[in-house]
Amino acid sequence: MNLRLEGDMEEFQAALDELVEVYGCSLNKEGGLQIEVHRWEHKNLKVTLNEKDGSIFYNQPIHFFRALGLLLEKAAQTSTFTIEETPQFTMNGIMLDCSRNGVMKPEQIKTMIRMMAVMGLNMLMLYMEDTYEIEEQPYFGYRRGRYSQNELKELDDYAAGFGIELIPSIQTLAHLSTFLRWDGNEALKDTSDILLAGAEETYELIEQMISSVMQPFRTKRIHIGMDEAHLLGRGQYLKKHGYRPSFEIMNDHLKEVLQITRNKGLDPMIWSDMYFRMASDQGHYYDLDAQIPEEVTEEMPKDVQYVYWDYYHEDEEFYRAFLQKHQSFGPKPLFAGGIWTWNGVSIHYPKTFRVIEASYGACKKEGIEEVFSTLWGDNGAETNPFLSLLGLQLIAEHGYAEEPDMEKVRGRFAFCTGADMDAFRKVGELDRPPGVEEGELEPANPSKYLLWQDPFVGLFDKQGEGLPLNTYYEDLHRQLERAKKDVGSRSWILEVPGQICAVLSLKSELNHQLKTAYEEKDSKALQQMKEQLLPNLFLEVERLRDMHYEQWMKVNKPFGWEVLDIRYGGVMARLRTAIRRLSDYLEGHITEIPELEEARLPFSSRENGYVRCNDYQSIASANPL
Repeated sequence: MNLRLEGDMEEFQAALDELVEVYGCSLNKEGGLQIEVHRWEHKNLKVTLNEKDGSIFYNQPIHFFRALGLLLEKAAQTSTFTIEETPQFTMNGIMLDCSRNGVMKPEQIKTMIRMMAVMGLNMLMLYMEDTYEIEEQPYFGYRRGRYSQNELKELDDYAAGFGIELIPSIQTLAHLSTFLRWDGNEALKDTSDILLAGAEETYELIEQMISSVMQPFRTKRIHIGMDEAHLLGRGQYLKKHGYRPSFEIMNDHLKEVLQITRNKGLDPMIWSDMYFRMASDQGHYYDLDAQIPEEVTEEMPKDVQYVYWDYYHEDEEFYRAFLQKHQSFGPKPLFAGGIWTWNGVSIHYPKTFRVIEASYGACKKEGIEEVFSTLWGDNGAETNPFLSLLGLQLIAEHGYAEEPDMEKVRGRFAFCTGADMDAFRKVGELDRPPGVEEGELEPANPSKYLLWQDPFVGLFDKQGEGLPLNTYYEDLHRQLERAKKDVGSRSWILEVPGQICAVLSLKSELNHQLKTAYEEKDSKALQQMKEQLLPNLFLEVERLRDMHYEQWMKVNKPFGWEVLDIRYGGVMARLRTAIRRLSDYLEGHITEIPELEEARLPFSSRENGYVRCNDYQSIASANPL
């Protein structure tokens, strides 16, 4: 399509030059469909087309890019239309985890920014525990793929061109184990991952953190963390100062950090969970009975925003109740939902859809103006963040309608990404084999533990015992292979999940098969496993590792891949050992295989059915790694 845009859009020219190439249109001042562009004071955005000309009316820059996307999408179907939308939030976007081994390459973040723009998302938060450089701290982010100042500046400029605010998210209390591990940081430690509150050295470091990370960004907003400091004041702090209530330590520390942000003219936000955990008898965050003492609330700073994060509940009323609790703090809270990229080796779309529908609906009813969704990469960043694209489309449509229509989500997703919604949702089936319970706060993740568990020491043998898992994953593998044709140029995104299914079609029931054949002294079955099943499985794991390597190097900086390389290497080495152990047994060199002799016990108190375990060390062995 050839467009002639005229009016209030000169500031977008550089971004337009990139978008037209991606979305198959051209800009020609002398010819083409004339579109008048107007920036107006109304909150809503409006797009019209009438045979030979049209118009775009927008308020915020991001509304222009969404309107342009709507125009191109609809013009391919009809020559006359009017579209009008009312934004539901002033800020809507995502937080990208750049600290759990996977540090996305800047060029790939730019790819995501372009799609976010036509979706209509206007904020991208980069979560960086120690993956940004601090000149005075050479070990900060050492060998972790940290971003340089130039990389962050380039990303900030690029995002701004598309009307997207880039916000740094750092940690100024907990979640700093990868930095605190190094010799020379003893004076900074309370515990292995928590900074020592009250120490002069701590605030010197935080001053360096904030000065360094804010330098490349044009925004004045910064997320300073403060979450999940469960043992605050219970390590070196306790030895130095004796016991003090966590509330007091937290408030005093926050005041010191906020003095730094005030001096720099910044607008900080923090996670809210520590205040609720301290007020809960069980130390829980989502405790509706927890009452934060009035004297604590009065001491809570009012020039910081509190972020209510909740990726778990599926009940809109729960979110509304907790949002109301946050409203009592004074400052208008933000809400952070979750697109479930951290469940293990693949995204969990059923959970994602349920929690987004409930939470974003609650935010609209409670008048929350700023929301975002997190893309965490817990325990190795095994899931490709581009698998989240359908989740991005869902939150975008929530941003422009009180109740999104799923057919509109489908159409918008096809335009914005070139992919089919059903093909992406199919990836969410890796953790939904027969017998999985729906609606749990944390969904089971059998695909992860079935992939990484040991072929002889199967710690999860009781989970899913007797169910046709091999058949399930074999069928899902075929479905994902067929789905590739429905995602166009993004078919590479489905390759790793598809190959995981190929591996699990051989490995899911392997431990049961081995133990059964061994107990029944079925030498023929054991021989077949040694000569065919295990070698074939080895080749499929090797193929998966190669695919995952190619994907990782395409999306992320190379640092962090070594973690997954070690995991794949462990599976492959143990398969070779399994072949060797069976050979020794079948050839009479050993009279028994103790690993297959021992009775299998449930992994957890849930004696049967699937569980959730997102910790590789707990999956691979009962021994410390």
